Amino acid sequence: MRLLIFVGIFATTLPAPSQAREPIRLKPTSNWHLDYAEDSCRLARKFGTGDDEIMLLLDQFEPGDSFHMIVAGSKLRPKTATMFLDVSLRFGPDEEDFETKVTPGDLGTKRALIFSGERIAALTDTEKALADEHKKTGVPVTLPPIGNARESAVRWVEIKGATRDNLILEVGPMSKALDALRACSWDTVKLWGLDVEEQKTLSRAPIATRSLDTWFSADDYPKNLVLNGVQGNVNFRLIIDETGKIESCNIQKSTRPMEFDELVCKLATKRGRFKPALDAAGKPVRSYYRQTIAFRIQG
Repeated sequence: MRLLIFVGIFATTLPAPSQAREPIRLKPTSNWHLDYAEDSCRLARKFGTGDDEIMLLLDQFEPGDSFHMIVAGSKLRPKTATMFLDVSLRFGPDEEDFETKVTPGDLGTKRALIFSGERIAALTDTEKALADEHKKTGVPVTLPPIGNARESAVRWVEIKGATRDNLILEVGPMSKALDALRACSWDTVKLWGLDVEEQKTLSRAPIATRSLDTWFSADDYPKNLVLNGVQGNVNFRLIIDETGKIESCNIQKSTRPMEFDELVCKLATKRGRFKPALDAAGKPVRSYYRQTIAFRIQG
Protein backbone atom coordinates (compact mmCIF):
# COMPACT_ATOMS: atom_id res chain seq x y z
CA MET A 1 0.00 0.00 0.00
CA ARG A 2 1.29 3.46 -0.90
CA LEU A 3 0.26 6.68 0.83
CA LEU A 4 0.27 9.70 -1.44
CA ILE A 5 -0.24 13.42 -0.86
CA PHE A 6 -0.57 15.46 -4.05
CA VAL A 7 -0.14 19.22 -4.25
CA GLY A 8 -1.76 21.47 -6.84
CA ILE A 9 -2.98 20.75 -10.37
CA PHE A 10 -2.92 17.18 -11.67
CA ALA A 11 -2.07 16.75 -15.33
CA THR A 12 -1.11 13.91 -17.62
CA THR A 13 0.51 13.63 -21.01
CA LEU A 14 -1.10 10.33 -21.88
CA PRO A 15 -2.97 10.15 -25.19
CA ALA A 16 -6.72 10.70 -25.12
CA PRO A 17 -8.79 7.54 -24.67
CA SER A 18 -10.42 6.12 -27.76
CA GLN A 19 -14.15 6.68 -28.21
CA ALA A 20 -15.99 3.38 -28.54
CA ARG A 21 -19.60 4.59 -28.43
CA GLU A 22 -21.58 7.63 -29.38
CA PRO A 23 -21.54 10.14 -26.51
CA ILE A 24 -24.60 10.98 -24.46
CA ARG A 25 -25.60 14.59 -25.24
CA LEU A 26 -27.62 16.51 -22.63
CA LYS A 27 -29.29 19.92 -22.87
CA PRO A 28 -29.50 22.27 -19.87
CA THR A 29 -32.62 22.08 -17.72
CA SER A 30 -31.78 25.08 -15.52
CA ASN A 31 -30.03 28.43 -15.74
CA TRP A 32 -26.61 28.96 -14.19
CA HIS A 33 -26.89 29.51 -10.44
CA LEU A 34 -24.10 31.42 -8.64
CA ASP A 35 -23.52 30.67 -4.97
CA TYR A 36 -21.48 33.15 -2.91
CA ALA A 37 -19.54 31.80 0.08
CA GLU A 38 -16.99 33.49 2.32
CA ASP A 39 -14.08 31.57 0.87
CA SER A 40 -15.22 30.30 -2.52
CA CYS A 41 -17.73 30.77 -5.33
CA ARG A 42 -19.73 28.12 -7.17
CA LEU A 43 -21.54 28.04 -10.51
CA ALA A 44 -24.11 25.26 -10.82
CA ARG A 45 -26.30 24.08 -13.69
CA LYS A 46 -28.46 21.01 -14.34
CA PHE A 47 -28.55 18.96 -17.54
CA GLY A 48 -31.00 16.20 -18.48
CA THR A 49 -33.97 15.05 -16.42
CA GLY A 50 -35.03 12.29 -14.03
CA ASP A 51 -32.49 9.53 -13.46
CA ASP A 52 -30.40 10.92 -16.33
CA GLU A 53 -29.94 14.31 -14.64
CA ILE A 54 -26.36 15.57 -14.45
CA MET A 55 -25.20 18.43 -12.23
CA LEU A 56 -22.24 20.56 -13.40
CA LEU A 57 -20.45 22.56 -10.70
CA LEU A 58 -17.62 25.04 -11.24
CA ASP A 59 -15.86 26.06 -8.01
CA GLN A 60 -13.41 28.95 -7.83
CA PHE A 61 -11.19 29.63 -4.82
CA GLU A 62 -9.36 32.69 -6.16
CA PRO A 63 -9.84 35.10 -9.09
CA GLY A 64 -8.70 34.00 -12.53
CA ASP A 65 -9.63 31.72 -15.42
CA SER A 66 -9.17 28.41 -13.58
CA PHE A 67 -11.89 26.52 -11.76
CA HIS A 68 -12.42 23.16 -10.08
CA MET A 69 -15.12 21.18 -11.88
CA ILE A 70 -17.47 18.50 -10.54
CA VAL A 71 -19.80 16.46 -12.75
CA ALA A 72 -22.34 14.48 -10.72
CA GLY A 73 -25.22 12.12 -11.53
CA SER A 74 -26.86 8.98 -10.15
CA LYS A 75 -26.01 7.00 -13.31
CA LEU A 76 -22.48 8.35 -13.68
CA ARG A 77 -20.38 5.19 -13.48
CA PRO A 78 -16.57 5.45 -13.74
CA LYS A 79 -15.04 2.92 -16.13
CA THR A 80 -12.76 1.53 -13.42
CA ALA A 81 -12.39 1.76 -9.66
CA THR A 82 -9.10 3.64 -9.37
CA MET A 83 -7.54 6.62 -7.62
CA PHE A 84 -7.30 8.73 -10.77
CA LEU A 85 -8.75 8.40 -14.26
CA ASP A 86 -7.03 9.75 -17.37
CA VAL A 87 -9.64 11.84 -19.14
CA SER A 88 -9.92 13.90 -22.31
CA LEU A 89 -11.74 17.21 -21.88
CA ARG A 90 -12.87 19.64 -24.57
CA PHE A 91 -14.76 22.93 -24.55
CA GLY A 92 -15.98 22.92 -28.15
CA PRO A 93 -16.25 23.58 -30.90
CA ASP A 94 -13.19 25.85 -31.11
CA GLU A 95 -10.95 24.64 -28.30
CA GLU A 96 -8.79 21.53 -28.62
CA ASP A 97 -9.01 18.34 -26.56
CA PHE A 98 -6.64 18.20 -23.64
CA GLU A 99 -5.76 15.41 -21.23
CA THR A 100 -6.20 15.72 -17.49
CA LYS A 101 -6.83 13.56 -14.44
CA VAL A 102 -10.13 13.14 -12.63
CA THR A 103 -10.88 11.67 -9.21
CA PRO A 104 -13.99 9.45 -8.92
CA GLY A 105 -16.04 10.35 -5.87
CA ASP A 106 -19.49 11.19 -4.56
CA LEU A 107 -21.62 14.31 -4.22
CA GLY A 108 -24.28 13.46 -1.68
CA THR A 109 -25.99 10.35 -3.03
CA LYS A 110 -24.72 10.88 -6.58
CA ARG A 111 -21.56 9.59 -8.19
CA ALA A 112 -19.16 12.35 -9.17
CA LEU A 113 -16.10 13.11 -11.29
CA ILE A 114 -13.86 15.67 -9.58
CA PHE A 115 -11.53 17.79 -11.73
CA SER A 116 -8.88 20.11 -10.26
CA GLY A 117 -7.65 23.39 -11.72
CA GLU A 118 -9.19 23.34 -15.20
CA ARG A 119 -9.68 26.11 -17.78
CA ILE A 120 -11.67 26.10 -20.99
CA ALA A 121 -8.40 26.07 -22.96
CA ALA A 122 -5.54 23.59 -22.95
CA LEU A 123 -2.23 24.70 -21.46
CA THR A 124 0.50 25.34 -24.00
CA ASP A 125 3.82 23.51 -23.60
CA THR A 126 5.30 26.69 -22.09
CA GLU A 127 2.42 27.01 -19.63
CA LYS A 128 2.77 23.34 -18.63
CA ALA A 129 6.45 23.92 -17.90
CA LEU A 130 5.57 26.95 -15.76
CA ALA A 131 2.96 24.94 -13.84
CA ASP A 132 5.50 22.16 -13.19
CA GLU A 133 8.03 24.72 -12.01
CA HIS A 134 5.43 26.25 -9.68
CA LYS A 135 4.80 22.89 -8.01
CA LYS A 136 8.54 22.45 -7.41
CA THR A 137 9.55 25.97 -6.40
CA GLY A 138 6.42 27.85 -5.35
CA VAL A 139 7.10 30.64 -7.85
CA PRO A 140 3.66 31.98 -8.93
CA VAL A 141 2.48 31.28 -12.45
CA THR A 142 0.84 34.09 -14.41
CA LEU A 143 -1.02 32.79 -17.45
CA PRO A 144 -2.42 35.12 -20.13
CA PRO A 145 -6.21 35.57 -19.80
CA ILE A 146 -8.33 33.43 -22.08
CA GLY A 147 -10.60 36.36 -22.93
CA ASN A 148 -14.33 36.82 -23.42
CA ALA A 149 -14.23 36.04 -27.14
CA ARG A 150 -13.05 32.46 -26.60
CA GLU A 151 -15.34 31.94 -23.62
CA SER A 152 -18.30 33.21 -25.67
CA ALA A 153 -17.48 30.76 -28.46
CA VAL A 154 -17.99 27.73 -26.19
CA ARG A 155 -21.11 25.68 -26.96
CA TRP A 156 -20.48 22.39 -25.16
CA VAL A 157 -18.08 20.51 -22.93
CA GLU A 158 -17.17 16.92 -23.79
CA ILE A 159 -15.76 14.42 -21.30
CA LYS A 160 -14.18 11.31 -22.80
CA GLY A 161 -12.70 8.30 -21.04
CA ALA A 162 -14.08 8.74 -17.53
CA THR A 163 -17.32 6.78 -17.78
CA ARG A 164 -18.70 3.92 -19.87
CA ASP A 165 -20.54 6.45 -22.02
CA ASN A 166 -18.74 9.64 -23.04
CA LEU A 167 -20.66 12.76 -22.18
CA ILE A 168 -21.44 16.08 -23.89
CA LEU A 169 -23.09 18.86 -21.86
CA GLU A 170 -24.50 21.69 -23.99
CA VAL A 171 -23.37 24.54 -21.73
CA GLY A 172 -23.69 27.29 -24.37
CA PRO A 173 -21.61 30.53 -24.34
CA MET A 174 -19.74 30.75 -21.04
CA SER A 175 -18.36 34.30 -20.92
CA LYS A 176 -21.16 35.85 -18.82
CA ALA A 177 -21.22 32.95 -16.36
CA LEU A 178 -17.43 32.96 -15.93
CA ASP A 179 -17.37 36.76 -15.61
CA ALA A 180 -19.89 36.45 -12.77
CA LEU A 181 -17.75 33.74 -11.17
CA ARG A 182 -14.63 35.95 -11.31
CA ALA A 183 -16.53 38.96 -9.90
CA CYS A 184 -17.68 36.77 -7.01
CA SER A 185 -14.08 35.66 -6.40
CA TRP A 186 -12.85 39.25 -6.21
CA ASP A 187 -15.62 39.95 -3.70
CA THR A 188 -14.27 37.14 -1.52
CA VAL A 189 -10.79 38.70 -1.68
CA LYS A 190 -12.32 41.82 -0.12
CA LEU A 191 -13.88 39.67 2.62
CA TRP A 192 -10.38 38.38 3.42
CA GLY A 193 -9.42 41.95 4.42
CA LEU A 194 -7.34 42.67 1.32
CA ASP A 195 -7.43 45.70 -0.98
CA VAL A 196 -8.93 44.40 -4.24
CA GLU A 197 -7.44 47.08 -6.50
CA GLU A 198 -4.03 46.56 -4.93
CA GLN A 199 -4.28 42.79 -5.44
CA LYS A 200 -5.27 43.25 -9.08
CA THR A 201 -2.09 45.21 -9.81
CA LEU A 202 0.52 43.23 -7.84
CA SER A 203 3.92 43.15 -9.47
CA ARG A 204 4.61 39.92 -7.60
CA ALA A 205 2.42 37.42 -5.76
CA PRO A 206 3.77 35.76 -2.58
CA ILE A 207 6.50 33.24 -3.38
CA ALA A 208 7.02 30.04 -1.40
CA THR A 209 10.76 29.81 -0.71
CA ARG A 210 10.61 26.14 0.29
CA SER A 211 9.52 23.49 -2.19
CA LEU A 212 5.89 22.51 -1.73
CA ASP A 213 7.04 18.88 -1.66
CA THR A 214 8.68 19.61 1.72
CA TRP A 215 5.42 20.81 3.28
CA PHE A 216 3.56 17.48 3.11
CA SER A 217 4.73 13.87 2.93
CA ALA A 218 3.21 10.40 3.07
CA ASP A 219 4.47 10.15 6.68
CA ASP A 220 2.01 12.93 7.58
CA TYR A 221 -1.04 10.90 6.54
CA PRO A 222 -3.13 10.36 9.73
CA LYS A 223 -2.74 6.71 10.72
CA ASN A 224 -6.36 6.24 11.79
CA LEU A 225 -7.55 7.49 8.40
CA VAL A 226 -5.16 5.12 6.63
CA LEU A 227 -6.54 2.17 8.57
CA ASN A 228 -10.09 3.14 7.59
CA GLY A 229 -9.17 3.83 3.94
CA VAL A 230 -10.21 7.47 4.17
CA GLN A 231 -9.15 9.84 1.35
CA GLY A 232 -9.90 13.51 0.79
CA ASN A 233 -9.26 16.86 -0.92
CA VAL A 234 -8.48 20.07 0.97
CA ASN A 235 -8.48 23.58 -0.54
CA PHE A 236 -6.73 26.05 1.73
CA ARG A 237 -5.72 29.71 1.78
CA LEU A 238 -2.90 31.49 3.61
CA ILE A 239 -2.69 35.21 4.30
CA ILE A 240 0.94 36.35 3.95
CA ASP A 241 1.89 39.63 5.64
CA GLU A 242 4.27 42.36 4.44
CA THR A 243 7.29 40.54 5.89
CA GLY A 244 6.48 37.17 4.32
CA LYS A 245 5.15 35.72 7.58
CA ILE A 246 2.08 33.46 7.46
CA GLU A 247 -0.62 35.45 9.22
CA SER A 248 -3.44 32.89 9.06
CA CYS A 249 -4.61 29.67 7.43
CA ASN A 250 -8.19 29.03 6.34
CA ILE A 251 -9.85 25.96 4.82
CA GLN A 252 -11.85 27.10 1.78
CA LYS A 253 -13.53 23.80 0.99
CA SER A 254 -12.80 20.21 1.90
CA THR A 255 -14.21 16.73 1.50
CA ARG A 256 -13.39 16.24 5.18
CA PRO A 257 -12.81 14.58 7.66
CA MET A 258 -11.71 17.39 9.99
CA GLU A 259 -8.34 15.72 10.66
CA PHE A 260 -7.28 16.54 7.08
CA ASP A 261 -8.23 20.21 7.53
CA GLU A 262 -6.39 20.56 10.82
CA LEU A 263 -3.32 18.75 9.49
CA VAL A 264 -3.07 20.88 6.34
CA CYS A 265 -3.18 24.19 8.24
CA LYS A 266 -0.82 22.89 10.93
CA LEU A 267 1.82 21.76 8.42
CA ALA A 268 1.41 24.72 6.04
CA THR A 269 1.93 27.28 8.82
CA LYS A 270 4.80 25.26 10.32
CA ARG A 271 6.73 24.48 7.14
CA GLY A 272 5.72 27.17 4.66
CA ARG A 273 8.17 30.03 4.07
CA PHE A 274 7.47 33.02 1.80
CA LYS A 275 8.72 36.14 0.15
CA PRO A 276 5.95 38.74 0.45
CA ALA A 277 3.84 40.06 -2.41
CA LEU A 278 4.85 43.37 -4.01
CA ASP A 279 2.44 46.08 -5.10
CA ALA A 280 2.66 47.89 -8.44
CA ALA A 281 5.44 50.11 -7.08
CA GLY A 282 7.44 47.17 -5.68
CA LYS A 283 6.46 47.74 -2.04
CA PRO A 284 5.81 44.64 0.13
CA VAL A 285 2.10 44.20 0.91
CA ARG A 286 -0.27 41.67 2.48
CA SER A 287 -1.68 39.12 0.05
CA TYR A 288 -2.88 35.51 -0.16
CA TYR A 289 -1.55 32.14 -1.29
CA ARG A 290 -3.73 29.10 -1.95
CA GLN A 291 -3.32 25.44 -2.86
CA THR A 292 -5.20 22.16 -3.15
CA ILE A 293 -3.99 19.05 -1.31
CA ALA A 294 -5.21 15.55 -2.19
CA PHE A 295 -4.78 12.66 0.27
CA ARG A 296 -4.78 9.31 -1.53
CA ILE A 297 -4.17 5.65 -0.65
CA GLN A 298 -2.89 3.42 -3.42
CA GLY A 299 -2.38 -0.29 -3.25
